[in-house]
Amino acid sequence: MALTIYDAPKAYAPAYNQMIFTLSSTNNAQSNFRYIADIYVNGSTSFTRLSCVANPTNGYGVFDVAGIIQTFLSRDPDDNTTTFKQCENSIALYNVKFGEQYGPSSGITNYLDLTSSSGYCFNGIFEPNSFLSYNKTKYVLTNQNTNWLTDTPTLYTRVGEKLTAGFMAESSNDAYYLEIATYSLSGLQSSTTATNPYRTLANQKDRSINVDISYDYLSITFPALFNASTIYYTVQMLNVSSSAVSKKLTVNITETCTKYTPIRFKFMNNYGKYDYYTFTGAQTKNTDIKRNVFKQNPNSWSGTNYTYQLNSRGTSQYETVLNDTITIQSDWITGNESIWLEQLVTSPDVYVYIDNQLVAVNITASNYQTKYEVSEQLFNLSVSFQYSQNRKRQRR
Repeated sequence: MALTIYDAPKAYAPAYNQMIFTLSSTNNAQSNFRYIADIYVNGSTSFTRLSCVANPTNGYGVFDVAGIIQTFLSRDPDDNTTTFKQCENSIALYNVKFGEQYGPSSGITNYLDLTSSSGYCFNGIFEPNSFLSYNKTKYVLTNQNTNWLTDTPTLYTRVGEKLTAGFMAESSNDAYYLEIATYSLSGLQSSTTATNPYRTLANQKDRSINVDISYDYLSITFPALFNASTIYYTVQMLNVSSSAVSKKLTVNITETCTKYTPIRFKFMNNYGKYDYYTFTGAQTKNTDIKRNVFKQNPNSWSGTNYTYQLNSRGTSQYETVLNDTITIQSDWITGNESIWLEQLVTSPDVYVYIDNQLVAVNITASNYQTKYEVSEQLFNLSVSFQYSQNRKRQRR
């Protein structure tokens, strides 16, 4: 009896792409034969069982476990309260135990846990073409060419704004330090490191981390780094030997110069982390008013008279629901920013900051046009959104 796994999901697999296993068995010619896959997630003793028949051409079995594992992933939208924050909902550990069943219809027998495969998956998705060339070393801390989990072409931060960046780690002590360096027009000013308290990867949630890289937070936490001449700063992850295991991320310090009230968005990107963008242009608000009414008898008794008064109501309003749609313009953007901001418009989880608090919203656009400098010299983006909770008026 031999059960062999041929294909398995990519290491640190994005859960919203295919997660395919293929396998074969020396018993696939047995009567009533089926392959069995028992899927365990995050160390649970409970499992989800899938089964499939053998391919009639080659006898192989195929399982795509992505749909099962997706249900164990959600989101980690809350702002950091410390430098490093675990993202336990954004990554999952899975173990798939494979078996088989066969035998006469009167007595089919299960042969379980004959071989297994395990790994990690994250709350991400890649374009179909990009997924074919997916390489974990570009997205899991490895060397100075590993990406932070964002496609933001240029990072800006203003006083009072939130900003985080995320990474994933695979080996203990790879994500040991965060190095922060500040720069003026004359060059490097100062640098320091912050130690990651989750560097040993004691559990699965230590493997997906958000780092607070906002100007407000870093300038308060590391005041010696910043002064009036600081124009930008960089952040980079280092391992226990102080070697770079990520790209150096540059954050530009800017000021808000607009006559309008800026609106800062926070939205889930394609990697399950959160990106930020501040719209500083003109904005409008349109309110859709839905009135629910009922018809009642306006007459009432007054002595022996049964009649109505001028202020009597026939049609009465018992509920008023107000649905606000806010439309806002961005500042001038680049072609690369236009490509990236598609992730805002298509994101399933979007917030705006109001009084420094996250408020859930829904983008209303049903299409998105990506623009490029080669065809348009200057352009901006208009986004419409609605608050996830409607306003209401009192009952009469």
